[in-house]
Amino acid sequence: MSIHSLQNVISFGSKGNCMWDRYRHESKQTICIIGFLILSAKLCKADGHFSEREEEEILKILPHEAHQKRLLIRILEEAYKNPNPIEDDAKNLKSLLQDEHPEFLEFIVAALYKLAHSDHIYSEAEDEDIRSVANIFGITKSFTDQANETIKKYFVKITSSLTNRKKEKVNA
Repeated sequence: MSIHSLQNVISFGSKGNCMWDRYRHESKQTICIIGFLILSAKLCKADGHFSEREEEEILKILPHEAHQKRLLIRILEEAYKNPNPIEDDAKNLKSLLQDEHPEFLEFIVAALYKLAHSDHIYSEAEDEDIRSVANIFGITKSFTDQANETIKKYFVKITSSLTNRKKEKVNA
């Protein structure tokens, strides 16, 4: 399932269709994207506001193409409106990913930590939410160590991928 088909997956309407139930059979990548967006929106809500800076940071963390931006923002808005606590969504994500991709879960915690600092207001509520998510995911490293290590790995991987693409275009 691509990011393009995510618009058919999300539903918080009164029908009772939970988005977790609707895409539980989708790819782990799709589940990770949706989970990250949901947890990010809930974390931003924890300090009482969801700033434009936080939205920009989420979109910088999650690689996407320009035409996908509106869809991602819509998913963030829907997740923000959902009244369930962040712990429920972390449990759902952990349940759907099981133990197959612990690096996804580590990345999410590191990204949440980075996101919590993006608006220069790191609240106690955000700290509690990140600790709860990390605990549910079974991540025991300190947040600082975890965030630094995972973010470095992620950006090295992205940089390497972009370098390889440039080389392929030059050689073509």
